[in-house]
Amino acid sequence: MTAQIRLVLAGIGLGVLGRLLGEVAVVVEWHRTFFFPRLASLLQAISGTAVTTMGEAGAMLVILAALGVFAARRSRTLGGLAFALGFIVFCFYASWGFAYGYPSLSGRLAALPGKQDEAAIRARLVDLTERSARLAARASAGAVSLEGTNAEVLARINAGTNAGFERWPASIEASPVRGVQFGAAKASRVSFALSRLQISGYYFPWTGEAQIDAEMPRTLWPRVTAHEKAHQRGFARENEATVIGVITCLSSPDPTVFYGGALGLFVGFDRELARVDPEARRRIWAGLPRRVTDDLRNEAAFWKVHQGVAGVVSEKVNDTYLKAQGVKSGVLSYGETTRLILQAIETPGIDLGPLLRAEGAGPSDRLPEDR
Repeated sequence: MTAQIRLVLAGIGLGVLGRLLGEVAVVVEWHRTFFFPRLASLLQAISGTAVTTMGEAGAMLVILAALGVFAARRSRTLGGLAFALGFIVFCFYASWGFAYGYPSLSGRLAALPGKQDEAAIRARLVDLTERSARLAARASAGAVSLEGTNAEVLARINAGTNAGFERWPASIEASPVRGVQFGAAKASRVSFALSRLQISGYYFPWTGEAQIDAEMPRTLWPRVTAHEKAHQRGFARENEATVIGVITCLSSPDPTVFYGGALGLFVGFDRELARVDPEARRRIWAGLPRRVTDDLRNEAAFWKVHQGVAGVVSEKVNDTYLKAQGVKSGVLSYGETTRLILQAIETPGIDLGPLLRAEGAGPSDRLPEDR
């Protein structure tokens, strides 16, 4: 067996080992409680204070170096490149991939009532969508400010989301990282590419950096920032990061961040309502203030304008990646947030329930499940 073949096999072995270890419960729990908090602290100490993204610059240098070596030595480097790729895959699982096996957020939120009939479920969905619409309307009338340079706006949003993270209960943490000083979310250097790939932001596991697409409408920035910063804190599953992002924004004292969270909450319910009761949805939209409808339509128009082959390919790749990590529904998991939101509403210590209960619906200001 040649040295090149041995390197190829070793690379494959490393990648497979990383994936298999992610299925071992005791390894995942050790990673969650011991390794990840320490790794997060180390990565934030290295990259957290950097003004711009370290991971993207480092990745580009590695790619260019690999291409240069391959061009110079060609077949003599194939084994080394295969080994390097396997090592990178192993490091991905060790640094981040095991987080897909952490206990689900659902198990740390309040349980929902037993099975209800379809009419009751639809009535509750309409009621919650109406309440979230009123919350978004009220938030839009606050001191919302998205003016300034990208750096200025993102700095305010980072400060507001940090304040939000501090207010939700430690009991819903994915990993015990509350004591870690996390760095700010950053504007991606390749935002132009993210837009065309239909990616609003991403987490770079080897540097611990949360990054957002700075080209997208700024009304999206708070909830995308909070989503990616949830990944920083060990929430790997997309639906969980989305809900944690909404909770964080709605727990923030910053009016702009709060408004972003209110839009996100409404969008979550609105998406479900469009499927089951389009007429009720039209009625609710008709009652929204101009600012809210303009902002939501602006967000939708941005992604529509950037639709194309690149976005389709990106979605397929992401779907395959998520399924490989054990997320059976793949990219559909992004939309699987409603049940978690309903659980969060009923969970003591989380602001969602009180906020929605304050948005009275007609003669009664009680949610259907209030007791």
